[in-house]
Amino acid sequence: VVLWSSLFSLVFYSQTSLCTQEAVADLVFMVDGSWSIGAENFERIRQFLSTLVNSFDVGPDRVRMALVQYSTTPRTEFLLNTFQKKAEILQYVSTLPYMGGGTHTGQGLDFMLSKHFVEEAGSRANQNVAQIAVVITDGKSQDDVESHAAELKRKGIVLYAIGIKDADEDQLREIASEPHSQHVYSVPRTRWYSIVFCFFRLKEGSVLTLFSSLPECAKATVADVVFLVDGSSSIGISNFQEVRGFLRSVVSGFDVGPDKVRVGLAQYANEPFQEFLLKDHMDKKSLLAALDKFPYRAGGTETGKAIDFIRTQFFTEGAGSRMNQRVPQIAVVITDGDSADDVVEASRRLRQHGVIVYAIGVGQANMVELEAIMASHPPSKHIFTVDSFSKLQALEQKLQNIVCHNILRQAVSVNMRRSSCLQTDEADIFFLIDHSGSIYPTDFYDMKKFIIEFISTFRIGPQHVRLGVAKYADAPNLEFDLTAYTDAKSLEKAVEGIVQVGGGTETGRALEFMGPQFDRAVATRGQKVPEYLVVITDGKSTDQVKGPAEKLRAQGVIIYAIGVKNADMAELREISGDSKKTFFVNNFDALNPIKDDIITDICTTDVCKDVPGDLLFLVDSSGSIYPQDYEKMKDFMKSVVGKSNIGQSDVHVGVMQFSTIQQLVFPLNRHFTKDQMLQAIDGMQQIGGGTNTGEAIAALSPYFDASQGGRPGVRQRMVVVTDGESQDNVKIPAAALRRKGVVAYAIGVMDANTTQLLEITGSPERVFAERDFDALKDLESQVAMEICDPDRECKKTEKADIIFLVDGSTSITLDKFQSMQKFMSSMVSQTTVGKDLTRFGVILFSSEPKSVFTLNQYESKRDVLKAISALKSPYGDTYTGKALEYALPFFNTDNGGRAALNVPQILMVITDGDATDQNNLRQPSVALRDKGITVFSIGVEGAIRDQLEIMANHDSSRVFYVDNFAALETLHKNITFVLSCEKQKADLIFLLDQSGSISQRDYTIMKNFTTQLVGSFKVSQDLVRVGLAQFSDIFQHEFYLNQFFTHESVIKRIMALNQRGGGTLIGLALDAIRSHFEESNGCRRSAGVSQNLVLITDGESQDEVQDAADHLRTLGVEVFAIGVGGAHDLQLLQITGRHDRLFTVENFDSLDKIRLKLVDTICKSKPIEEQTSCSVDIAMGFDISQRSGLAGEMLVSGHNKLRTFLPEIVHYASTIQGLCCIGPDPIKTKIGYRVVGQDGRSLYDFKFKPYDPNDDVVTKVMTLNLNVPTRLNSAMLRSFGQKFKEDSRGGVLVIFSDGLDEDVVTLEYESELLQKSGVDALLMVGLQGAPDLAQLQMLEFGRGFGYKVPLSIGMQSVGSTVLKQLDTVSNRECCNVMCKCSGHEGIRGSRGSLGSKVRASLSSQSSSSSSSAPSCDVFCFFQGRSGLVGYPGFPGEEGVPVSELIFCFSFCSFFPSVPPSIPFFPGFPALIFLPMSSFFPSFIPSV
Repeated sequence: VVLWSSLFSLVFYSQTSLCTQEAVADLVFMVDGSWSIGAENFERIRQFLSTLVNSFDVGPDRVRMALVQYSTTPRTEFLLNTFQKKAEILQYVSTLPYMGGGTHTGQGLDFMLSKHFVEEAGSRANQNVAQIAVVITDGKSQDDVESHAAELKRKGIVLYAIGIKDADEDQLREIASEPHSQHVYSVPRTRWYSIVFCFFRLKEGSVLTLFSSLPECAKATVADVVFLVDGSSSIGISNFQEVRGFLRSVVSGFDVGPDKVRVGLAQYANEPFQEFLLKDHMDKKSLLAALDKFPYRAGGTETGKAIDFIRTQFFTEGAGSRMNQRVPQIAVVITDGDSADDVVEASRRLRQHGVIVYAIGVGQANMVELEAIMASHPPSKHIFTVDSFSKLQALEQKLQNIVCHNILRQAVSVNMRRSSCLQTDEADIFFLIDHSGSIYPTDFYDMKKFIIEFISTFRIGPQHVRLGVAKYADAPNLEFDLTAYTDAKSLEKAVEGIVQVGGGTETGRALEFMGPQFDRAVATRGQKVPEYLVVITDGKSTDQVKGPAEKLRAQGVIIYAIGVKNADMAELREISGDSKKTFFVNNFDALNPIKDDIITDICTTDVCKDVPGDLLFLVDSSGSIYPQDYEKMKDFMKSVVGKSNIGQSDVHVGVMQFSTIQQLVFPLNRHFTKDQMLQAIDGMQQIGGGTNTGEAIAALSPYFDASQGGRPGVRQRMVVVTDGESQDNVKIPAAALRRKGVVAYAIGVMDANTTQLLEITGSPERVFAERDFDALKDLESQVAMEICDPDRECKKTEKADIIFLVDGSTSITLDKFQSMQKFMSSMVSQTTVGKDLTRFGVILFSSEPKSVFTLNQYESKRDVLKAISALKSPYGDTYTGKALEYALPFFNTDNGGRAALNVPQILMVITDGDATDQNNLRQPSVALRDKGITVFSIGVEGAIRDQLEIMANHDSSRVFYVDNFAALETLHKNITFVLSCEKQKADLIFLLDQSGSISQRDYTIMKNFTTQLVGSFKVSQDLVRVGLAQFSDIFQHEFYLNQFFTHESVIKRIMALNQRGGGTLIGLALDAIRSHFEESNGCRRSAGVSQNLVLITDGESQDEVQDAADHLRTLGVEVFAIGVGGAHDLQLLQITGRHDRLFTVENFDSLDKIRLKLVDTICKSKPIEEQTSCSVDIAMGFDISQRSGLAGEMLVSGHNKLRTFLPEIVHYASTIQGLCCIGPDPIKTKIGYRVVGQDGRSLYDFKFKPYDPNDDVVTKVMTLNLNVPTRLNSAMLRSFGQKFKEDSRGGVLVIFSDGLDEDVVTLEYESELLQKSGVDALLMVGLQGAPDLAQLQMLEFGRGFGYKVPLSIGMQSVGSTVLKQLDTVSNRECCNVMCKCSGHEGIRGSRGSLGSKVRASLSSQSSSSSSSAPSCDVFCFFQGRSGLVGYPGFPGEEGVPVSELIFCFSFCSFFPSVPPSIPFFPGFPALIFLPMSSFFPSFIPSV
């Protein structure tokens, strides 16, 4: 009862804000009052109804309400025209009497139609007001409902059905309108409070919308969730029933469906049990039924085995996982005790498989095991604990909240860090890694992966970010210096080649070693740039670290200390000197999120540089916050301030705190230094009281206005930090603030209501939900970077030819000229200068123009800035036209121009006055434009606007004017280059939403936005072609790609579009738009022209979109989606398939903010490459574990069949026939070989090369001297992964093996990593004596038909069988043919002729003469030297024929009774010839 009371209290406060939009409707509730409800539950229904009533704007001209209660018979509680005010309805509901009786829902429906939806009862159906009925029932009706419900629907009444407790879902569907996904809600009794109704005014009328109080779970509709439940004997049957109920309630909050949330369940004790897979239950009804009846297994607790089980049996495509579709993969482990087996490696494998792991510990569960081993990082977000199973229910909402929120954060938010870190133009980064003996090889491998992630994030180069690595154990050594590798690819290869040696842990000595390395860095670069050292260690140092670390920091080096496993936290803090730069993780595979934190911290300063803005903190100061947590909140603000570029012309910060009242700490225009701000924040005192966040947002809003110190022209941000539920409405004031252009961020801690956080921000991307105030520390850098400029369209101009054409006339004084130099320097600073990046040149002009330096003169930013600072004004008149004409040839190749490489070329004209030759401006301006050169006109003081327009070819976006030179110095912050599109040719089709939810005003904005996008491309028959279609609940073709070929005609047609209205069927539209991508309609796909579709929509599709989107992508169409307002982000992600092609805006007015970003994304996408050839690389490896160790032993010694059949297999592998997609010519195959030692080192390596029958490479491989075993272990598979990475993009690995040398689970995991790395197939061929071919098969992937048949060296036609598998891979990888049927084996060829025999005519030496001697076939057996000793189960080596004859025997054409005497070879023993009848019986046993 206490729980219910708090829940309803929570809902009352939180949900009153959800449905305040203007709406008009007649709404009739029909409530089940049968005996099965019970008096206690009926009271909950009263509270539930009160909550719903509170959600609406009740009034005679707004929402009218009526109530029917029914059981055996229905009765009217009140009509639509009974009450005029909300208070009257609430008063009635609070005393609603409980009827009791049976359940006759059909009769109630009929009663509602005839008695309530009529004009005399207050219905306004004849005024076109929406007629809505909501039926709430808990059981199956005792009469027919379908026909009565159908009658209501025929009358135009929209029916919603809410089933509580054990309601029959089939019957709910009979009642409700379609689509059922939007009109049927089945809610367990613990979730009645979570359903909320809203309805919004649309063009056609009012539409009712229902959603959960957890909007994350309403929108997080795509995920694969597997529950792993401890079913050991320690649980007990009663507690197990609590687990069942808990699972049922959590799952009830998910939107279950084949294209939505899929749920799987496994139970474990001594052994894991598959209860049901992700693919087994695609609807909520069958899923809940399965949860209700899964049995209690009992037994021990072997969690590790169970975790491996769900990875291999659940998170696979065959089991229903959609990992390949980028659907979030989630595992929830529930346990109550220690595992009897090792869970470390199993958990690591699951996390590295891409699964987010949540752990719920109950009672005596081992917290160390949960934190250190099982859950994903950080533990604070992924581990939940309760004292007993009875308290699981209290955890239910929190788990559902966090899981759903993290699904949204993972799937929707675009990773800002990677692109933003390109802002870090110059830095020297060293990694100092512990490679002592305590680090496992797999952990060392994870450490190298961690470093490689850094490489891919920064711009690597001698003038940009340099990276070096040192390692240490007992002693440090330099693996490679900052100057060793100058590009990302070679650097990555070098990291992969780092070898672990082992030893002790002397971190202090290693830190001392790094000082000279950073000294050398300054010398080799020629200047000091930001310097970073990242230290990774797994244990406590045996020497002192504090002194060497302090010395390094005094040198200006920023140190990050990362401890893993047994590292000492106090020592880590001594190394870094800053707790915020100290990190600890329990496992090496958790380094990845740490990487994000460090990269963000490094990047924050640079990404926020030159970005002016207003930032207001609104922080909760209510009494529910503990004093120590209040201090942590202050620390958070101070940290963000510390990372911001504070200054009068840069970032302004203000602070307001609130509870039931608001208190301004300081406005935006009071403090302009960090010290002043930090001092003011330190002086804050907690207010105490309640939490009125809505009032606080409204009070904060004016402080963004100019009259209160705000700067509406710059980017404005609000950051709300709160720990609880607001007691007032937050949605309306937050929406009003966002309409002013303020971007809102919301950080919820502890029990904050995430519904309200989403209402504050308007976007899940800007919501941060944390479990405690300690987690604020993890957000500092991320929030600082995002709030400084999350939507900046052009982070840095990466590649362009830019020439400044600078006015140096007499009117420009020295001070003014220095302002011009500052402006140019600022423009250079916000680009990436380099030979292959952005190049700069400068031309000064007055009476005559003169080039100071050309585009190919300087290759570093430092040199360009130095040259600009040395400029001298020439003085004279202002001949701007002459200067424009003079500038044109300086964009040619001879002067460093790269027009031929499609590099954008820009001329920036800076002038302060009227051109002396104003009549000569137009012609050179047109000439520049015709050459593809973009002109930016920048005027100061006396510059003439019309002249600026002429030079910029009347493009206002390229004209800038300031009235004084001081303002020129900061003008660079407002200039964004609209660069030329790299994609010269493209087919571009727009698909526009014209549904009724879009107002006429917004529809016009969308059309204008579309024309602006078109204007960004060169429209013509040969370059960019444009087509367009619209959709609502139907598809409407507008024009094909081959109808309009000019910019003007396309825009005219777009502006003539009309809106039809209707629903939103995106799937239908995506299917229909395929006709636009046909050659007959102007599509140029067959010519290799890029195919692009831009979708703009404002809502969630009412049909499925996945298959239709997949079909488009199969055609090679790149889909870009823009979601406006309430569009479903996850659904749009299904459509695009990639985050970077998904764009979201809060409203149609915000579309222009993403225009440049969208154009840039479209331009950088690549055209389809027609498949003209195909090659397959085949690597062959050998696992031969049994070796004698004798000198002279060869690779194939002891394996005669391998020696016999390897040449045949290689020959077959080189004869793959032509494919359907590329023609009849044979496929080009290249074959390589590698022999790997037990530790993964390459003993012999043969590069991939085409097969040549005249080359003896196969013989060389077989006769390699090798007297040490080779092992089929993780090291071998990783070694081949490296081989493919170094020498090939992917291919087929064939391993000849005599059996596994490591446990199969570990090897399966390594096999999965091999597949993820790009290897197309792994074939395992069993050698003679391989004990278990089935185990070898478990490692395979990529095979085609026949994959169930194990491959072995002794099988019939082994070469042909391997060829079939290679043919399957070729068709799949080259032609996208997923499977290919092979015919049966051909008829075996005729038997070859017998080889020649040794025949001898032997003459008899008897005394009697004979004219003829018998003709005999002589068979001689020779004894060779003994072969090598055979191993158990293997035959010995064949003997080599030499000189010692054992015996001969002959078959003669006749046989006398006494054997003839025959001549014997010298030194050979005599033979006894026996009669044939007696020969075989006696001879065979003797052999």
